[in-house]
This record gives sequence, structure tokens and C-alpha cells, in this order.
Amino acid sequence: MVKRALLVLLWLAVWASASGSQTFAFRASKMLQAGKFAQSYALFERALLESRKESDLLSEGRVLIAMAKIRTQSLEFTVAGEFLAQVRESALDLNGKMALLDAKLSLLNEQGKYQDAVALWSSVPKDNVSKPSDLLQGNLQCEAALAYAGAGDTANANKRFDEAEDLLDGDAPGRLAFARGRASALNGEKEKADSLYAVAEKSSIAAGNSYMTATILYYRGSLSPEKSASQDRFLRSANAFELLGLPNNQHRSEKLLNIKR
Repeated sequence: MVKRALLVLLWLAVWASASGSQTFAFRASKMLQAGKFAQSYALFERALLESRKESDLLSEGRVLIAMAKIRTQSLEFTVAGEFLAQVRESALDLNGKMALLDAKLSLLNEQGKYQDAVALWSSVPKDNVSKPSDLLQGNLQCEAALAYAGAGDTANANKRFDEAEDLLDGDAPGRLAFARGRASALNGEKEKADSLYAVAEKSSIAAGNSYMTATILYYRGSLSPEKSASQDRFLRSANAFELLGLPNNQHRSEKLLNIKR
């Protein structure tokens, strides 16, 4: 399910709610799953303050990663990078370190810095990547594949996608289809990308993930922005992002509206 693309945030929900920071982070992750970005972010801010009051560097790092992911999703890349720079990696456990890697790769890919993402991925010991849960590993492989595709290395992109497919094992068809769709679009394969985006869109709607559905509509429309069907997708995407309280995403979709045919 595409909803599982938020896995970096969902691992916050498994914390025992023994401290103030963990309690706020748990509540924030639940809000985020419901698509309530503003409420979720406010709770993560409370969790960050609590973690610093508790002098808990592990909790602080987890919260900063979650906040950076939200900022990346809302296209606020500078702020996302600032949050990631504050994370003390030495205080994280292995899952936390891999979640940090995922957040960094996602941020670079969303900015189109594919070569930088490839360099980051290549610098990480592969033994570390193979230790977290299959779901986290699969997400990392998808981000690495997208980086390779953006850098023009189709062979390595396909290898990473094959790894992701084995790891996800049908558990996240929408996530994999969306990533493959973006890679196909980067390779100029519009028809293939559109068919993959259609699979991802169907999965996202079934999962009730409004953010991912709106995002897929934007990317699907971007394949041929001058077409009336694409214009409708941009409109639906902009409307959804407005209701989700994500103005940057809304404006990105609106910029491609009313393109002359």
C-alpha cells in the first residue's frame, strides 16, 4: 500500500509511550497517517521540545527525521536539510541511521540532486542497509533506484528496483509502481510511466492516502501537461493539497494549469 511510504514516520509509533517526547511523537505519527499535516507537525514540535528537556538524543534524532520528512513532503527543502543537519547520528540505533539515510536520499531526489544521492548511497556499507526491516530496506532501494535513474544509470536503477520488489514482496505495490513510474518518466518513457502511475494512484486511493494520491496526480499530469486530462489532474491535485494545508504543493500543481495547447 502506498500509505506505507510514510514508514520513516511510522516507526515512531512503535515507541513505548513512557516519556513526554514519545507520547507526543506517537500522537503526531497517528495524525500524519490521517493526513493532518499541520496538527501532526505541531505535535512533533512538542515532541522535539520534550526530547530536549529529557536530554534524550535518540528521541530527538527520531523526531528531527520525522519533521524533516514532513518538510520534504511539503517542498520546504531548506528547512528539511536544516533539521537533518541537527541529527546526531552517533546517538541513533541502526534503524534510526537507516531512517536518516532514507530521509537524506528522499530530500536529494526531490530536489533533483540525483548524482549527490547516488554518491550518498554508495558511501553507506551495504551490510548496514541489509539489517533493518524488509519494508525499510525496500524503501531505501526505491530511493536508490530513483537516484540512479535520475543520474542516467538505468542498469543500476533496475537492480535496485529488483531488490525492492523482492523485499516488498507485493506488500507495497503502489510505492513500487510510483517509484518505477518516476524513473520511467526520467528516462522519457511516458507511456510506461503513465501506466505505472495509474497502478500507484489506484493503490493510493484504496489506502485512503490523500497526500500520495495528490502527488501521483501531479506527476501523472506532468507527463503531458498540455492535455485536458492532465489539466484535470492538476486541478484535482491542487484542490487536495489545499485541503491538506500544503500550499507549496498546491502552487506547484497550479503553475501547470491553463497551459496553452
